[in-house]
Amino acid sequence: MNISPVLGYFVAGAVIGSHGFNLIHSAEAMDNLAEFGVVFLLFIIGLELTFERLIAMRIHVFGFGSLQVIVTMVAIWCIALAFGVNTNIATVIGGGLALSSTAIVLQVLQEKGSQASQVGRLSIAVLLMQDFAVVPLIVLVPLLAGNSEHSLISSLAGSLVQAAIALVLIFITGRLLLRPLFSVIAKMESNEVFTSTTLLIVLGAAFITEQFHLSLALGAFVAGLLVAETEHRHSVEHAVLPFKDLFLGLFFMTVGMSINIDLLLNKLPLITLLSIILIVLKTSIIYVLCRFFGFKSAPAIQAGLLLAQGGEFAFILFRLADELDVLPSEIAQVLMMVTTVTMAFTPLLSGLGDWIANSSSIEKVILDDEAIETDTQDLYNHVVVAGFGRVGYMVTKMLTAEHLSYVVVDIQSKIVKEGKSDSFPIYLGDVTRCEILKSVGIERAQALVLSIKNEVTIKKVVSLVAANFPHVNIVIRLPDLSNVEVYRDLGASKIIPETSEIGLQLGGAALSLSGISESGVTSLKSRFRKGNYSMLKDLGSDKDE
Repeated sequence: MNISPVLGYFVAGAVIGSHGFNLIHSAEAMDNLAEFGVVFLLFIIGLELTFERLIAMRIHVFGFGSLQVIVTMVAIWCIALAFGVNTNIATVIGGGLALSSTAIVLQVLQEKGSQASQVGRLSIAVLLMQDFAVVPLIVLVPLLAGNSEHSLISSLAGSLVQAAIALVLIFITGRLLLRPLFSVIAKMESNEVFTSTTLLIVLGAAFITEQFHLSLALGAFVAGLLVAETEHRHSVEHAVLPFKDLFLGLFFMTVGMSINIDLLLNKLPLITLLSIILIVLKTSIIYVLCRFFGFKSAPAIQAGLLLAQGGEFAFILFRLADELDVLPSEIAQVLMMVTTVTMAFTPLLSGLGDWIANSSSIEKVILDDEAIETDTQDLYNHVVVAGFGRVGYMVTKMLTAEHLSYVVVDIQSKIVKEGKSDSFPIYLGDVTRCEILKSVGIERAQALVLSIKNEVTIKKVVSLVAANFPHVNIVIRLPDLSNVEVYRDLGASKIIPETSEIGLQLGGAALSLSGISESGVTSLKSRFRKGNYSMLKDLGSDKDE
């Protein structure tokens, strides 16, 4: 039906759950297993980040994210009081509904391939801050119930100290042991041992944070950050992905199982009203904050609708409040239903945000240098791709597959408009201008890929970047090997000759069909590529094609 599979998981869960055909009788066991989906998801997020990138995102994580949680919590608290709810209940409601769903939002971003977009980066930053905010909220509930002998300040201080101890313990252990441990495991050449060791690291870190009364997912996230610093990041990611996909699917199904059809029908007007209020309120708050932080209207609307739902941690808070008699059971049931309904509508809301941004004149293709710089200010160690033709498009798809951040610049407004409509982080500009390169963060980039064919432009850009940003690696494409030394002298780091690469691919295909193993063909290609195709140059670069 060309809609998000997440909705399919919800429907399947509702059908087989206790409120449907009652095919699943161990809902509590399913909930416990489903939590691993969020754990593995946060570990994957950690793998895709680094400490340097997290530091680069600090304004959005700790600034934007903190304001989003605080402002939303206060606004919902005021609305709850207006509905006649007492202060303690209003505080729990505000804290629970201020959070969004990490699992669903990141799944939607992944399906659209827009993790590297401005909206994707902002959403990840906000969700990370919300995961941190769960800690004081969980501490707050027993205090409201009067089950704690300590004051609010001392309890929060104690929780923060516990959190610091847990994170430092994971950090030190990871830095000392992970790299040598993976090196030993890799030498064994056993997929079973490698996979089981990876699972031990993920779940061990989650276990440590849980023992310090933090979320399981937070420990997994820190473990992912540490593993991302090792050379085994890609192998670990491939080992964890199947578990993440399996358990995250189960998580979405358990959300569907929690949909009480009878309660939904009996309280339909109230649940509908509260769901609409929550979506409108959170969208409005995030939109205003985005504008305050300098974002344009289009990404502000998209981010608002994408993060407008309740989150999985709301279930934990509301259930805890129900158990401690802070929240009446009936109110807790209604709130969890509102959370479930808004989570289920996330893919549709995200699609609505994309449609509004792409079908209206909210965002212009032409942005000034300052506006582009604002959009890309959180990028760090990213790749700048110049040109978004067929070659540039393939480059971005490969970068997306490995979760690397990138930004695209093209000089044709039609191509930029089409790229933006498909959620690519693309901007209109001339890469021969130093101002444009600076606006997309070239000084923080790790590489510049010139996928354009115009050799005059290539020479200008290579000379410009090599002179002003010598730390940036420059990758260019050329028709053949005839002028390799000229471009190398200008400052090109990597040169891809098209005719030579096509010849290698054709030759490799012929060798494979002749019975040569894939590893043998790959090894031969590597030997030709080493030394910048020196073996091919020995054959003469002026041969007729």
